[in-house]
Amino acid sequence: MNSKLSVVVGGQYGSEGKGAIAGHLTKQRNQPVTCVRIGGPNAGHTVLGQGPEGPRTPWRLRTIPVAAVTNHQAQLVIAAGSEIDISVLTHEATLLEQHGHPVWDRLYIDWQATILEPHHITTETWAGLNERLGSTGKGIGAARAERLMRTARIWDQETILNRPPAADTAAVLRAALDDEHHVVIEGTQGYGLGLHAGHYPQCTSGDARAVDFLAAAGLSPWADNIDDFHVYVVARANPIRVSGNSGPLKGETTWAELNLEPELTTVTRKVRRVGAWDSELVRDAIQANGAGAHVSICLTMLDHAIPEVANWTGPLDQLPGRAQQTILDVQRECGALVSLVGTGPDTVAGDWA
Repeated sequence: MNSKLSVVVGGQYGSEGKGAIAGHLTKQRNQPVTCVRIGGPNAGHTVLGQGPEGPRTPWRLRTIPVAAVTNHQAQLVIAAGSEIDISVLTHEATLLEQHGHPVWDRLYIDWQATILEPHHITTETWAGLNERLGSTGKGIGAARAERLMRTARIWDQETILNRPPAADTAAVLRAALDDEHHVVIEGTQGYGLGLHAGHYPQCTSGDARAVDFLAAAGLSPWADNIDDFHVYVVARANPIRVSGNSGPLKGETTWAELNLEPELTTVTRKVRRVGAWDSELVRDAIQANGAGAHVSICLTMLDHAIPEVANWTGPLDQLPGRAQQTILDVQRECGALVSLVGTGPDTVAGDWA
């Protein structure tokens, strides 16, 4: 068994299905797993599992890693470069524990993680970020600004929550790799939302490449204890952007024209904007994440465009012909192999990486 480091990143404007792919990767049982969450509660990763609605409850997790649901033996890590809303954290952990998903006894929170406070949300409201840019307005940008000014509070200063002790999570992750774990990093947002990806000011407050998430986790892919490093660039058949003045979207259309139910954003519960497949955007995301053999595409929600693949699992070369042709077209247009294909809320076609 060899150590593995996988980074799951968005190749469009967020909500590409990163939670489903991270969930798929962390389900494996052939080696120990450590799952790392990067970012703040302005983004939700969705996986299905036992919960209030039964065994296929959608868990829209905004702070806790998806392996809380998909793998009860996995270590859970919230890394240094994350922002934590204590109320969101405690709500998620309590609800997960109530439905049989252990959290507190396997969760590591970095002592340097930034604490989100009510005034961060108020600051963004005053700045009109939601109206001007389609921001979720959850205070992430304001908290990061305070962090740069060295005035933000960090997790090591939290004294209210009955919680596990603050940890040096970079050391936890290095130890996991030494023990031949598969470390899966859940990146948030998407390449096109990056602060320097070309859509400023209609963007998020950081960049969204693998290199950014690795830095936030305190890891280097060149470390001697990493035997296998891979970046999964997740892209959905019809990309979305959040509602409002959130920036350009190629081939923007409507959910009705696509004959699909409207999607709501995970955090703000507003109807998402939807557009056409944009190979140039995904190709740029591939290049920004290093290209080469260590980068592949996860094409998600293909069942939306090709209904006959719904809930399909297994090797990609056994997919229906139209789906195989779509995969070949995506590979040619974007310059990377498609390694996994999302065919439903919790079904993925393709071999284990």
